[in-house]
Amino acid sequence: MTPSTASPVRCAVVIAPFAPDHPAEHLGASQKITVVISLLRRLGYTVHLVDSSHTERRFAAPIHASETMVGAHRIVLWRPARVPHRPVGKLLNWLAPGTMVKRLSGLRPALIWLYNPYAYEGRVGLSLQKSTRARLLLELEDLPLARGRGISPKPRLDQWYFGRLLKHADHITYVNSHVQQQHPPQRGTSLLFPSILDEALCRCVPAARFAGAPHRLGYFGGLELEKGCGTLLELLPRLPAGWRLVVTGAGPLESAFREAERLHPEQLEFHGRVDRKKLLQLMLGSDAIINPHMPIAAMDDGVFPFKVCEALATGALLISTRLPPIDLPLDRSVLEYDGTVNGLLAAVSAASAHYRTVAAAIDSLRQRLLSLYSEDALLGRLGDFLSMPVNAAGAESEGH
Repeated sequence: MTPSTASPVRCAVVIAPFAPDHPAEHLGASQKITVVISLLRRLGYTVHLVDSSHTERRFAAPIHASETMVGAHRIVLWRPARVPHRPVGKLLNWLAPGTMVKRLSGLRPALIWLYNPYAYEGRVGLSLQKSTRARLLLELEDLPLARGRGISPKPRLDQWYFGRLLKHADHITYVNSHVQQQHPPQRGTSLLFPSILDEALCRCVPAARFAGAPHRLGYFGGLELEKGCGTLLELLPRLPAGWRLVVTGAGPLESAFREAERLHPEQLEFHGRVDRKKLLQLMLGSDAIINPHMPIAAMDDGVFPFKVCEALATGALLISTRLPPIDLPLDRSVLEYDGTVNGLLAAVSAASAHYRTVAAAIDSLRQRLLSLYSEDALLGRLGDFLSMPVNAAGAESEGH
């Protein structure tokens, strides 16, 4: 397919680290990008996805305008060249985006959607905005300096683009209320956007919790120290009687969880990577779901775990480290702990009794989550958001 034959009435260019043809370890991000594409298709856009993930460590030629599927939706895939060394490849992509930008400009997109203020996404997005006058939307999921990256210069480069995107973005979505208040758009409109609950989850009927034994404590996410998974491994030999830990996911700690299952087969049920249907089945079968993410306050409250709203939408009790605010009161429905293994042990021990006192609040919060963040609810809100007038102040683009 060529740009000349692909140009619809309305075209959206989505630039995101998402490879439809490669299994993703960052399941929350992949799920959110997948549903964003679904919403844009339902709003009448033809979606051109620029995959900036550089997932595979190999030499590969760029992909320009190849049709593929994301879920049930046909999209057009673009991908910069790849090399075996991922950081070098990302640097080369950022240094020389010109050919792809020129071809994407020929699509005359109505919307440019950027997943996070990363350097490559920012450079391509700002260049496209300048050449096409398309509306530019920044989906802000992480603050560039929120996570430690050692001596890598990339977060500083991302931060520089973040400042420019705040100035030039027509629309910004925010992962939590704290980030929205601390980094307001300098022009345009903003929308709180912590999660998207897909249709399969919204159709699920919550099961009775803590009704039988063993009680099931679920963790469904990336297997990384940053996600707090080391605490789960520490908890395992101390897990209270009558509890079983259920874990899915992939990442650097995957081998450690497989070994832990071998050593503690009665306490741990490890599934590794699972498909969406199996994931929802396991979440709905959990009495409590754990979000052990390392303290987000240490990240300037710059993130919001994607699985939090999904967990609450199942009707399970959520056990979590402290969360930044969103537009719903979470304190009555979340059993908070301090991030330590002793704190988690105390929370698990108290979970059954605590659930009985907050079950009605959890059900009420679940209904409000569905009313705000289901696909159907967001479809109308997003359509209105994208059609809102933009303040012309600051619209003049700088050289990119």
